[in-house]
Amino acid sequence: MATNTVFDVQKVRADFPILSMEVYGKPLIYLDNAASAQKPRQVMNAMNEAMTSGYANVHRGLHYLSNKATDDFEVAREDVRRFLNAPSLEEVIFTGGATDALNLVAQCYGADHIGEGDEIILSEMEHHSNIVPWHYLREHKGAVIKWVRVNDDGSFDMEDYKNLLGPKTKFVALTQMSNALGTITPMKEIIRLAHEHDAPVLVDGCQGAVHLETDVQDLDCDFY
Repeated sequence: MATNTVFDVQKVRADFPILSMEVYGKPLIYLDNAASAQKPRQVMNAMNEAMTSGYANVHRGLHYLSNKATDDFEVAREDVRRFLNAPSLEEVIFTGGATDALNLVAQCYGADHIGEGDEIILSEMEHHSNIVPWHYLREHKGAVIKWVRVNDDGSFDMEDYKNLLGPKTKFVALTQMSNALGTITPMKEIIRLAHEHDAPVLVDGCQGAVHLETDVQDLDCDFY
């Protein structure tokens, strides 16, 4: 039997201390979460606890605080693995953020597997963090960047993507959900088609992981 669930906006707002402030005499309304999301009280409390009672080198010491920090670190890794349904803990790598992670893939995998004349497929709706690392490979390795068009309604041009795939396609790096447009790309089909051309796929999941139920095994992506 279906049940009606009421979304309690005020209860959610109460988790974010910054939303209790006023701007120009009115309660703060913050809509720029796609760029920098505000932190709920639970996150700030956990960060404060780590700094005040659990800070030490991870995997680098045998004393109490180091062991505690290491245990907490690995618990967080398992939380991420379960959240994304990654197949193993070894596939969950912590970085300084998405920009760092995208550059890591481009410089480690890309530098070894992409060469002169090889094609990388991006879309016109990508964040700069998913553009600049591939430009570096274009300049230093002679790779070619192909751009998937965005339709007038902001949707991903699937037919254009299909036409760009070919024997020279060596990598596909696309957003799961645009931070600027909110467009949700048909990622599972995108990945299936890329794999038919033996091209690995990197999914920029910065927005998708928050707004979509994401299962990386079901997507069958190579990097997320």
